[in-house]
Amino acid sequence: MFAEFDLPYGTSSLKVRVPERNLSFVLESRDQAGLRDERAAVLAALRNPIGAKPLAQSLRRGDRVVVIVTDNTRACPGDRLLPPILSELEYIVPREDITIVVALGLHPPLDADGLRRLLGSDIVANYRVLNHDPAQTVNIGTTTRGTPVDIYKVVVEADFRLSTGFIEPHFFAGFSGGRKSIAPGVFGVSSAYVNHGYRMIEHPAARAGVLAGNPIHEDMVEMARMARLDFIVNVLLNRKKEITHVFAGDAVAAHEAGCAAARENAGVQVPHRVDIAITTNSGAPLDLDLYQTVKGMDVASLVTRDGGVVIIASSCAAGTGPQSFVDVHRSCDGPIEVLQRIRREEPLGVQWQNQILSRIQMRNHVMLKSQLDDALVRSMRLEPVHSLDLALAEALRRLGASAEVGVIPDGPLVLPLLSA
Repeated sequence: MFAEFDLPYGTSSLKVRVPERNLSFVLESRDQAGLRDERAAVLAALRNPIGAKPLAQSLRRGDRVVVIVTDNTRACPGDRLLPPILSELEYIVPREDITIVVALGLHPPLDADGLRRLLGSDIVANYRVLNHDPAQTVNIGTTTRGTPVDIYKVVVEADFRLSTGFIEPHFFAGFSGGRKSIAPGVFGVSSAYVNHGYRMIEHPAARAGVLAGNPIHEDMVEMARMARLDFIVNVLLNRKKEITHVFAGDAVAAHEAGCAAARENAGVQVPHRVDIAITTNSGAPLDLDLYQTVKGMDVASLVTRDGGVVIIASSCAAGTGPQSFVDVHRSCDGPIEVLQRIRREEPLGVQWQNQILSRIQMRNHVMLKSQLDDALVRSMRLEPVHSLDLALAEALRRLGASAEVGVIPDGPLVLPLLSA
């Protein structure tokens, strides 16, 4: 007898059949119903915020307003959030004083078609929309941890800053959303290399679901405060990408309230680690490239024993992500050498993703079902597979017919809570 699972993959799905005798657990977040009227819920949150005055009362006539939105690597529904936000802003400030900035971090800029897909044609046609440019930052100080706070000058020059976001577990910042629209959303390369540096990433509290004592999170909060992030609008989503909760107001208080709800939804008790974990990178848009796919691998690795196998399905339709991510891994003979090179030579490309991937590879063998070329996948020390069923059969052959299997249909959206 088999248990069959339909797993998200790009904009479609893949099936996998797991022998019931091997299936140990299925980890899924609690799926809540979407809000009946998303626009009304957003407006209510703007008018009854957490830890802040209502949005309209927070503005002054003549203010130059920047609205920071997430880029195409997140499922944040900017096209649904922006209309009510913009209508509320325009009670006080004219449209020509509003600029929308796409928080790219160090991701590539979006072209006109990409912006329209992200925000909707009407918004792109009727508002000033800019991609964050990490080469156009100004330094506004240094955090207590020594991170230079280099912020996109358009954001610094504004009188009022509002950001949107989607809260989900994040593999080293604890949770996404909130302060992340500033750091890394609109910060510069020098800021990244300290906040995402080797020691910060390796800190035991720099993990999914952890805020208290997490140096990366606390450093990000300090940067957001220094950049004067005035107001946030963050949401939780269900598996259909419908909005289930809206948290608006103070950048810290509203975000922490959203994180508490996200922890309740995403946190799943795990009795023990398994021999084999099967997961995804939650489909589009998060599985657009290999760089982002490390997030799903990391969640699966958390619940897989040392020496076990992680099987992940991630479309990677846009390729590998940053070329430096590939170059650093290819330049070394194995994960230990990757870590040694980062420690010795940092700053180095997008080293944080290489560091986390190497950490996974020191513990687990990873099989990847994707659209990437097999040779490219092997060069990253991953095993390419073309069928999840065949991959599982091979993993069972290697680890034994009685090997225990865990399934995580939406890897990055789950927060495993290990009993031990």
